Amino acid sequence: MGAGRLWCALTARIIRRPRRHWNESAPMLIAIVHYHLNRGGVTQVIANHLRALDAQAALGGEDRCVVLHGGPRVDWPDQLPGTCGGEEAVHAVAELGYDGAQARKPRALASRLTALLRRSGGSPSTTVIHVHNHSLGKNTALAGALAELAGEGWPLLLQIHDFAEDFRPENYERLRAAAQCGTKSDWTGSLYPQAAHVHYAVLNQRDASILAAAGVEPARLHVLPNPVGDSGPLPPREPARRQLADRFGVPPDRPLLLYPIRGIRRKNLGEALLWSALARADWHLGVTLPPLNPVERPSYERWKALAASLALPAAFEIGGEAGLPYAANLAAADRMLTTSVAEGFGLVFLETWLAGKRLIGRDLPEITADFRAAGLRLEDLRPRLNIPLDWIGLAAWQAEVVRAYEATLARFRRQLPPPAELRRELDGLVVDGAVDFGALSSREQQQILEQVTGSGERQRQLRRLNGWIEAALQPERTVAVVEENAAVVRRVYSLETCGRRLRELYRAVADSPRAAARQPFDAARILDEFLSLSRFQPIRVEP
Repeated sequence: MGAGRLWCALTARIIRRPRRHWNESAPMLIAIVHYHLNRGGVTQVIANHLRALDAQAALGGEDRCVVLHGGPRVDWPDQLPGTCGGEEAVHAVAELGYDGAQARKPRALASRLTALLRRSGGSPSTTVIHVHNHSLGKNTALAGALAELAGEGWPLLLQIHDFAEDFRPENYERLRAAAQCGTKSDWTGSLYPQAAHVHYAVLNQRDASILAAAGVEPARLHVLPNPVGDSGPLPPREPARRQLADRFGVPPDRPLLLYPIRGIRRKNLGEALLWSALARADWHLGVTLPPLNPVERPSYERWKALAASLALPAAFEIGGEAGLPYAANLAAADRMLTTSVAEGFGLVFLETWLAGKRLIGRDLPEITADFRAAGLRLEDLRPRLNIPLDWIGLAAWQAEVVRAYEATLARFRRQLPPPAELRRELDGLVVDGAVDFGALSSREQQQILEQVTGSGERQRQLRRLNGWIEAALQPERTVAVVEENAAVVRRVYSLETCGRRLRELYRAVADSPRAAARQPFDAARILDEFLSLSRFQPIRVEP
């Protein structure tokens, strides 16, 4: 049976189930589900959620947590609280891992999860299942398995950190290929099951708006920002600077501009190197980690090779195997840089201030709007780094972006908009004769880097065109904004605040009636929202 038709059959069963009111004092079993527990963004969020829940448990209550994952657990913390996710509550479920050559069956995965939940003392009336990134396309059986569980009345909280629709064509096609249903609406809708006891959590208001436009009812849609743990005092600065000088040739008397990321394509390394070129010999750029995904490696190696050929003041992998611990790199840094063109949440916008540093670089307004609304001041960020279009040529740039955009749309089985609409969208990317560096292909970015590195006049022209860069790189800047922003982060995004949000959210999910959703859902709207030309950056999808 196709996934969409399967969901319809299952919802027919739950419509007849009566509403169950949760006893506020009754303990819950919280089952947290993810593909793996390897070090990374989502895994760190899960670990912080467990810490936040344990802190809430210490205030009273007997809720328990279990963690179900696909098997890999590289650098999973050994000292998580026993109340919420201690070793005895962490279970490997091979069927939850990333897809391999052998297709998995949703029903088999659902049976495996149900058996583990019941063995842990759970039942549909006492359990909330909190699943991370179920629709990303890493495990194509998971959405169908969750539909099975929802059909049996298990309450679900589906937290989306990243969307396959957000220019991840490989993931999206994997989901399409795995679906065994008759129509496009069947399989896309099955990724987002709808029922009164199926709730969605997203990281920001942008994602909430996208899901709401597709048809998720407001009562089942929740903004759940990631918690930010305060790591405490940093180690001494001088030993860290000496180690960077010895191992990577970073001059100890030159300010360090730290970009604390893995060098994947969406992190926009070409722009980080442009900052290095514009900073002249006054600063030294440090990039912390290489990518783990082999698909990302060729792009990363090309940027490393270009930095070396242009003799840019940049060091790579200063946090890698031969590098320094993260805290030591923070201690050595004089300023933090971000040039990423896309983020799910954007922890760097928050963590920087807790480390006592300023953040400069690229703004992502659809992400940072929530942070600014909470009171954060992000004065040294801008959404564009303007490049004179005549350095590339209007016709050449338009041809390049249209070629890349058309190829990417085709991978989603979409076509270019009509010519007049496409022309308006292209014109909207040009402001006062300039185009954003982040909207260029990697070939064009390399072309700009070579021009700027080889010409003092072009360096000065770019600094004049983007005057905020000069101000952001001034060595002496007031620290008042650092302290103010750190206070905002500690108040709004702390583990304590997150724990309260989670506990309230779990209670709301648990107390939901077991019934089909009343509002129709249009999954194609999600793809429409993400695939606009204004959000397209060729570097994200290039090989």
